[in-house]
Amino acid sequence: MKIFTDKLRPAFLLIPLFAPLPLLLTALPPAPAEAAPPVVDVDAETETVLLTNATIQVGDGTIIEGGSILIEDGKISKVDEGRIAAGPDATTHDLGGKVVTPGLIAADTSIGLIEIGAEASTRDDARRDGDGPIKSGYDPASAVNADSALIPIQAIEGVTTAAVAPRGGLISGAVAWIDLLPGDHANIVAAEGVAIATNFGRSYAGSRAASLAELREAFEDAKWYRANQRSYERNQARALVAHPLDLRALWPVLDKTIPLVVRAHRASDLLALIELGESLDIELTIVGAAEGWKVAEQLAAAGLTVVVQPTQNLPGSFDTLGARLDSAALLHAAGVEVGIATFDSHNARNITQEAGVAVANGLPRAAALEAITLNAARAYGMDDEYGTIAVGKVASLVVWDGADPFELSTSAEQVWVRGHELEMKSRQTQLRDRYMDLQQFAD
Repeated sequence: MKIFTDKLRPAFLLIPLFAPLPLLLTALPPAPAEAAPPVVDVDAETETVLLTNATIQVGDGTIIEGGSILIEDGKISKVDEGRIAAGPDATTHDLGGKVVTPGLIAADTSIGLIEIGAEASTRDDARRDGDGPIKSGYDPASAVNADSALIPIQAIEGVTTAAVAPRGGLISGAVAWIDLLPGDHANIVAAEGVAIATNFGRSYAGSRAASLAELREAFEDAKWYRANQRSYERNQARALVAHPLDLRALWPVLDKTIPLVVRAHRASDLLALIELGESLDIELTIVGAAEGWKVAEQLAAAGLTVVVQPTQNLPGSFDTLGARLDSAALLHAAGVEVGIATFDSHNARNITQEAGVAVANGLPRAAALEAITLNAARAYGMDDEYGTIAVGKVASLVVWDGADPFELSTSAEQVWVRGHELEMKSRQTQLRDRYMDLQQFAD
């Protein structure tokens, strides 16, 4: 992320506070024409692109010096050392040794579902029908707004993919997997229902025990309803804990085709979730886990992916009293598959800073990159197509202008999302450029 430290003091700010309104208005220069928001040309076919002379950080700990990457039809078709052959129609970029990484993946976000947190009309991040705590049938994929200003802001800083999860209730709903393609309404959602988002702790009836019991009953009822639909439809059954559509949405979790992604922090809650996952025989991912380091060995033994925020080192609640800066390093040392996230949809781009803080507190650099690429994809079962620079995977790539993507002064120089080369503009850069010339305020 580029930091602009110039102290801008436009002349019109010196107008006396109590000046008449007409004077204030006439003192302002005419605003430059509003620039159009950046969008991807969705009608254009993806180019064949050859990146050469690159330092390729694959995302699994492998580094290829002087390597090449061939992008065809939005996928990576070749990766190798040295220069690789490409057809005459390929657009070639000699990167001069610059670092290329997989596109970064933002876990547990509301990107595309929320614009202004305090304005309800811009929020589609929850089902607010008040109809019980089980909302697993809510699928926000159709509500994702490809014109959201948040999308290019994150994308031009290297975040190319996001897990978009609803909020609220005990079980919030389905998670959509999106590629951050500004303006591409038809294709921004790469996959629907890749996971089910859940909130643990005191999310139901103000009680951890009640939350655990309700969560267990939801899955038991989903099993029962699957086997006894006819009896239910004939009204030959007791009342179920949730609407049948919400119970149906849990079937893929019971089939272990998608994970249950649970937000939880307290060590005792994490142990309870491990036991729940084992008893129901389902795949779990834990997000948050501020006290995960306390039960790192148990999390590792259970084979769970745990997504943490390294800078969350101060307790925001009694659930996070044990938060510490080296949490990611301690989890990794215990053998836990660690992901890293910001849990902030407006600033998902700060994920490289989160990773850098984790490295400064003991997490190996290669593991930090894996945490924001491959492991973030694994957390949602999407690692077959995302997370590393490998043949057959989605061509979402970032070229960096410095040797260390985690260094604060390093920025994304160019980004490809699913083979589309992004225009490196966002509303923030447009506003910066619009008001950079202070001479327009001189008179």
